[in-house]
Amino acid sequence: MKRLLGSAFLLFLFATPSFAQDSKPETLNVFIDCDRRSCDFDYIRREIPYVNYVRDRVGSDVHVLITQRGTGSGGREYEMQFMGQEDLSVMVDTLTYSAGVTETNTERREGMTETLARGLVRFLMTTTIGDRIIVSVPVYEESEAPEMVQVINDPWNFWVFNVSLSGEMDGESNQKGYEVQGRMSADRVTEDWKIGLSGRFRYNENEYDLSSGKFTTTNESAWVYGQVVKSLNAHWSAGLTTYSNTSSRNNTKFATSLSPTVEYAVFPYSQSSTRDFRFRYELNFRRYEYDEVTVYNETTQVLVQNQLSVTANFRQPWGNARTRISIESFVTDFEQSMFDLYNISMGSELSVRVAKGLSFNVGGEVKWVKDQIWLPLETSEDEEVLVGSKALPTDIEFELQFGFSYRFGSIYNNVVNPRFNMFDY
Repeated sequence: MKRLLGSAFLLFLFATPSFAQDSKPETLNVFIDCDRRSCDFDYIRREIPYVNYVRDRVGSDVHVLITQRGTGSGGREYEMQFMGQEDLSVMVDTLTYSAGVTETNTERREGMTETLARGLVRFLMTTTIGDRIIVSVPVYEESEAPEMVQVINDPWNFWVFNVSLSGEMDGESNQKGYEVQGRMSADRVTEDWKIGLSGRFRYNENEYDLSSGKFTTTNESAWVYGQVVKSLNAHWSAGLTTYSNTSSRNNTKFATSLSPTVEYAVFPYSQSSTRDFRFRYELNFRRYEYDEVTVYNETTQVLVQNQLSVTANFRQPWGNARTRISIESFVTDFEQSMFDLYNISMGSELSVRVAKGLSFNVGGEVKWVKDQIWLPLETSEDEEVLVGSKALPTDIEFELQFGFSYRFGSIYNNVVNPRFNMFDY
């Protein structure tokens, strides 16, 4: 691919600070704040070799924060925030790059790197490299000139479909297993409406040679989810969701639900890639059919359930923070009070850059479970418990992860040397 500096696309029409010729630095120290799964750092360093890449925002001239979110067609939109540091702190820009669902990884990384190069031009004008920038803008013939207003002629009317099927087999001398699963989805997303239908099935079977003989366990599950969402304004949405599923592990022959839903976003939805804080309320009308008689001596039930959830997701220069709180309770009058049948879950993830090179992360989730109405009356066999093929009664579920990383030494990260590299997984 051509070196990207030349295709400046007039971005330096933005105002830039005035520097005396002899006070300009030679180039920029750039910190790219991006998940490795989204950004090909080796490719970026090769295609934009005229800046220094540093490992921390402390000591950088430009902090580039790259976030992403899904688009209606199944692609990804990448937002790049260019934040000047120290003497360049008054310079802030935001550019976006939209990757289509059919783009290859090569096309996506080329587009992202071109966008990154354009965003750096304004900052490069404060260095001696800026004196060597050449502007190149293609001139259209009159017949080729793009129209000011683009009328989209989409034969699919914004619908996107996806179908997948996969299988897996593994084994040893005394055990073997296989799994088959498939997925499908159909989505239509516009500014005003979001319509989606998705489904999945999964069949898993494992066979073990035990001292008492052969033991075989199977797990079957499937679900179908549909939603229709109407955009009301920059903060409010309303919709209807439906969900059907079957699960041998959860004693569910067939379950279905219909849920009117309303959602409020504290920040406008357009800012969701960097800050997102939402409240959602659902009123769920559910019907269950069970494989076995439940602990409530039921084989079929029709229930009404409340669900309130609060989610917050922030990605800022100091780090990332996510939190989700969900409260569910049955309205249906059981023998117990409806307030005795509930499920409360709280989960958070936090990753903070404490100091130069030092970052700390912690995450966890806890659930108070009082709504396992689908549990079978008969207890599971020991073998089923050991292999996890049947769910067990519990009052609480929890998990916790934590750690830190400290990186020190040279701040520069310009060299690309792929020797002895194996496949990256």
